[in-house]
Amino acid sequence: MRLLLLEIKRVLLTRITWFLLGMSLILTAALAYIPVTFEGVVLDENGKKTELTGLEAVKHYRQYNNTIYGEVTAEKLTEAIEKRQELYREYDSEYGENIPSEVYYKELASSDAYVHGIKEVFADPKTGIAPEVLELDPEEVGDYYGRLTERLASVMKMGQKDYPSAEKAALEKFEKVERPYQYYYGASGNSMDYQVLLIFAAAVFCVVIAAPVFSTEYQTGSDDILRCTRHGRARLAAAKILSAFLITGTAFTFCGVLYILISNCLFGWEGTKTSMQIIFSVTSLPAYTIGQLQWANLAGSILIVLSTISFTLFVSSKAKNNVSALAGGLLFVILPVIADAALPGQLGKWVGCILPSGGIGLSNSLLYAMTDFDFLHIGQTSVWNVDLLLVIRAVEIPVFVLLAVYTYCRRGNAGK
Repeated sequence: MRLLLLEIKRVLLTRITWFLLGMSLILTAALAYIPVTFEGVVLDENGKKTELTGLEAVKHYRQYNNTIYGEVTAEKLTEAIEKRQELYREYDSEYGENIPSEVYYKELASSDAYVHGIKEVFADPKTGIAPEVLELDPEEVGDYYGRLTERLASVMKMGQKDYPSAEKAALEKFEKVERPYQYYYGASGNSMDYQVLLIFAAAVFCVVIAAPVFSTEYQTGSDDILRCTRHGRARLAAAKILSAFLITGTAFTFCGVLYILISNCLFGWEGTKTSMQIIFSVTSLPAYTIGQLQWANLAGSILIVLSTISFTLFVSSKAKNNVSALAGGLLFVILPVIADAALPGQLGKWVGCILPSGGIGLSNSLLYAMTDFDFLHIGQTSVWNVDLLLVIRAVEIPVFVLLAVYTYCRRGNAGK
């Protein structure tokens, strides 16, 4: 224990560690607040237009007693389409372009998520092209929930038509999604996007903190002295690794939790009861509300970051100096993004699953994987990308930790 405490103290005493921890807290607060600035509403009170933005708009929506919120029933969906079609015809608008902003915010804005989902459900099953509002039949909209399974099946056929096992697996997951959906005003997709950005930035900071754990003492030569002490090999290596995990894991978790708390306090906790299918795709596979999705994204990202840190420590145990350790760690943080963009189809997905940092990038994040329908195939068996990614990360952590310890101990033996 004393050895562990000394290692924690050694890492925390460096200026770069405190700078990065401080930056993480500032960035967390800033990214949690930025989505609030996107909120806006135009009101028409006694013939006078009033525009509210930011927290004022959020406050308006939170106090707005709108019967459209709550359980998403077929009646509410039908009413939302009928009202929208009525206004489109009244203002001779095909796409909503001629409707005054104050009328839009008063009559239509609160049902945007409903209309987006309805158009997705009734999209062409072969092309995926969604119909326009005026092309929808309000009577058919009442069968919204009856069409969901059919819609998911068509999505899987378009994306992975050669693998019927993927369609079967997706439908089995979707059966667990609770219906009817729930919808309340709260944190939007923008807020979730900024959670992804925070996770990526915090992961980079954690890699910078962990990279010098072994390589610093190689670079200064103090490692030669430490190896001559009673616990200067495997036990010291274990203490270094555990200290890195405790510092980076605690910092990352604290920032992630703080982000969720700030975001939901600003937007309102009632919004966490919204079904994620309302905010993302109507056929998203996880049976999560927005609140559950926030925590699931954080929990999975913690696992991925620990896998990334364990790999960074392995690189540090092999590197000769801090520069090469840091370069190697950061390279593997961005490598999954490059692989996903450069490698075709399934190959890019497999590489992203295998690389230890796959799932924390800006374009290949765990959140986007949970809202997507990517399945990887082993023979005729199809496995959801998210499930496979998390299992591999759980395996990689002990593997890279053992490799780091082995490399550190072997390095000492090689020097004899």
